[in-house]
Amino acid sequence: MGRVIHLCAEAAVASIVLIPLFLFLDRRRFHNRKRTILYCILAVYLSAMYAVVGLPDIRYIRFQPHFNFVPFAYMFSDYKNSLLNVLLFMPLGFLLPVLWARFQKAAWTVLLGLGLSFLIEVLQIFTLRATDVNDLMTNTLGTFSGWCVARLMPACAIAVQPQESTRDLRLVFGITFLIMFLLHPLLSECIYRFFR
Repeated sequence: MGRVIHLCAEAAVASIVLIPLFLFLDRRRFHNRKRTILYCILAVYLSAMYAVVGLPDIRYIRFQPHFNFVPFAYMFSDYKNSLLNVLLFMPLGFLLPVLWARFQKAAWTVLLGLGLSFLIEVLQIFTLRATDVNDLMTNTLGTFSGWCVARLMPACAIAVQPQESTRDLRLVFGITFLIMFLLHPLLSECIYRFFR
């Protein structure tokens, strides 16, 4: 339960910057309110995920690597963590095919989920978190599970035409990462100090 509260708090802090930014981008670039709302949901989700997995930020970069390269080691004894990793990546697998036509194919969605998970595991070398092959597997499984859920939903449920170009995908991911790396730590610290 504490992890969920932490996830919501971090997403709320990131939303202070992300929502106005995406409203600005809607006027300047996207010109599609429904798509912009989904982009903003994706960005807020990514910001919460980045915070929960413990990526480094501008204030906190340490090189203290901890590795687990043995597949399935501790995976079943720590099944709650494995299940949380699957659930954490399901929204990614769901939103990708809804927003971009390329990800209508499972292979592209799984590849992006695997790539993002790999990037997270590499970046965790610069935190006190462990770089774990089991996380890579469960995150990828979560992405695929989200894709399956998206494929089961009728197309009219979201009412957004998937876009052919993936330029906006890079923009959403890049903006979210930069905000979480540069601005979020400072904003989060100010807000937590205010509420103490």
